[in-house]
Amino acid sequence: MSPLPTPMATDTVQPTLSPTETFTPQPSDTPFPTFTFTSTPEFTDISQWTLQGPDEVVVPILLYHHIGISPSGSPYYVSPYTFEQQMYLLHEWGYQTISVELMIAAIKGGGLLPQRPIVLTFDDGSESVLSTALPIMQKYNFTGTVYLVNNYVGAANFLNIEDVQELYEAGWEIGSHSITHTDLTLHAVDQEKEIVESRLRLQRQLDLPVQTFAYPYGAYDVDSVYLARYAGYIGAMGLGPSTRQGNKNIYYLYRRDIKGSYDLQTFASFLPWQNDMNNLPILTLVP
Repeated sequence: MSPLPTPMATDTVQPTLSPTETFTPQPSDTPFPTFTFTSTPEFTDISQWTLQGPDEVVVPILLYHHIGISPSGSPYYVSPYTFEQQMYLLHEWGYQTISVELMIAAIKGGGLLPQRPIVLTFDDGSESVLSTALPIMQKYNFTGTVYLVNNYVGAANFLNIEDVQELYEAGWEIGSHSITHTDLTLHAVDQEKEIVESRLRLQRQLDLPVQTFAYPYGAYDVDSVYLARYAGYIGAMGLGPSTRQGNKNIYYLYRRDIKGSYDLQTFASFLPWQNDMNNLPILTLVP
């Protein structure tokens, strides 16, 4: 198998709205599978949750790629030590993870959310999500959403089907990140295949719900949004510093890309609810 391309910077491609060739659904298109997904794990205490939405909610969404040490100094690797310090800070400041589905339900019709909700997402499907991120997050009762590139599933250093099913059983969501991880705004790209078919393939492979999509590199256009809706996704992930998510951007939800070079002070500055910024909670890790 030829080596996979190194993930490119997801925040360097600015979203564009120049239309591409318009996709027209064909009468022969088959219905999409329907799944029932439980958004709130049974062990979650919701007694202190409050009603938020509809139309808009304040929910920061963080984006990670690899949790590990980069062999080449890539900014898309966050070290396990740094990652755990970030999870510890979130826990100490009272953040609780929620699913993307639960957030969208609150946007659509209002719903109960934690006082400090947060969504943690992981693009590409690195094996480190299962081996490193999962056990760290479980210490703090956190769950996440992993966005899979269809052609990467089962490749070296990426999650395989059994790995993904293990994440789902641990309370995680599964989303699509296209088939080939290509910029969807390029003229020659088959957007229908990358957006619509990627959902069908993943659901058939995994026998799990695939409810949301993440645009590779955060790049999209009007056809991308149309196809995300047509495919049956309830929302889609983009990029952006805002923590206000609503109907206006439900198919381009704002995410903050977390790079390995960020110190804890920088990380904390991205959060909408902050405690004492001069006295950040630091976890002492015993070797």
